[in-house]
Amino acid sequence: MRYARGFSVVELMVAMAISLLLLTGVVSIFVSSKSSYETNERLSRIQENGRFALDTIMTDLRASGFVGCARQPNYLSTSLNSATTLQWNFLAGPVTGFESTGASTWSPAMDASIPSPLSGSDVLAVRVPVRERLAFPLSANLGAATNSLQVAAGSTNGVETGDIAMAYSCEAISVFQVSGYDPATGVISHAANAAGQTPGNANNTVNYSYRQAVTQVVPVETVAYFIAPAARVTDATDPAPAGTTSLWRRRGLGAAQELVEGIEQIQVLYGVDTNGDVIVDAYRTANNVGNWNDVISVSVALLARSIEQYGVDTDQRTYTLLDVTVAAPADRRLREVFAATASIRNRVRVN
Repeated sequence: MRYARGFSVVELMVAMAISLLLLTGVVSIFVSSKSSYETNERLSRIQENGRFALDTIMTDLRASGFVGCARQPNYLSTSLNSATTLQWNFLAGPVTGFESTGASTWSPAMDASIPSPLSGSDVLAVRVPVRERLAFPLSANLGAATNSLQVAAGSTNGVETGDIAMAYSCEAISVFQVSGYDPATGVISHAANAAGQTPGNANNTVNYSYRQAVTQVVPVETVAYFIAPAARVTDATDPAPAGTTSLWRRRGLGAAQELVEGIEQIQVLYGVDTNGDVIVDAYRTANNVGNWNDVISVSVALLARSIEQYGVDTDQRTYTLLDVTVAAPADRRLREVFAATASIRNRVRVN
C-alpha cells in the first residue's frame, strides 16, 4: 500500500483535455445533425405547400371553360344580373387575370370581389363546374324557354337553390341562377330576381328550348386565386411572423379561404391562340390579352418560403417567376419556385 499513488495534476489535466475534445466533437455532430434536420424539415414543408398550391390551381385550370361538348356551341346566353362583372361573366372566357403593374395597381383594374390582394402579385380567376357536384340530365324537353327545367326526381348532389347553373348541349349554353330546386320532383326553377339571391336573374327565361336527350344542368362558379397577408399575422393566440403571406381562394360569393401559408408570389402568363388553329401563338400578361376566349393554356409560377427565419446565412439569390424577377430578399428564410403550365382542355378540342 505504501507504493500506491493518485493521479498527478498533469495526468488529470490531460484526461480533462481529452474529455473536452471528445465532448466538443459530440456537440458539433449534434448541432450539425439538428441544423440538417431543421433545414430538411423546412424544405419538405416548402415543397409540400408549393406542390399542393400549384396542384389546386392546375386542377381548376384544366376544368375551366367547361361546355359539355367537344365543340363550342353556337348559341350562348346568360340571364344573370351584373353579367359583365368578374364573378358572373361566365361567357367572357374560361379564365380572367389581373397583371400587377405597380404598387397596389393592376391591369385591368382590380375587381372589388378580391379582398386585399398583395401588391406585386398577379390575380387569377377561373370559371369552372363546382367541385364534387354532379351534372343532371334533363328528363323532359323544356318546351318554352320560360318553363322550369325538369330532371329526374330524387336527383341530389347537383344544383341547389341559389346556385349559379349552366344548362348545356352541343347546340347552346345558358347561365342562370337557380331560384328553387325540389329534389322530390326534380323541378329546377329560374324566376327573375328571387328574394335573397345574388345576383339574381334579370328575367325568367333560359333563352333556348333545350331538348331532353342532349341537355344537362351543372352548377358553376368563378374561383379567384390571389396572395394576401396570412390570417395568423393578426391572431394573438398563434401569431405568424409579420410579413407572412398566403395563397387565398374565393369561390363565388363565399368568403375568401386561406389555402396555403408561406406563398409569397404568384405570376401568371396566358397562352393565346391568335389565328384559330388551337395552338398557342404567344404567352401574354393579363393586360395584353385582347380576348379571353382566345386563351387556351395558362402558365403559373409560385414563390414559396419557410415561415420562420433560421440560422445566420441570408438569402442573396434572385428568383425568376416567368416574366418577373424577384430581388434577393436578404432574410434568413428558405425559398423555392414552383411552376407549371396547364392547357384549358375545354378550349383545345377540335371544333
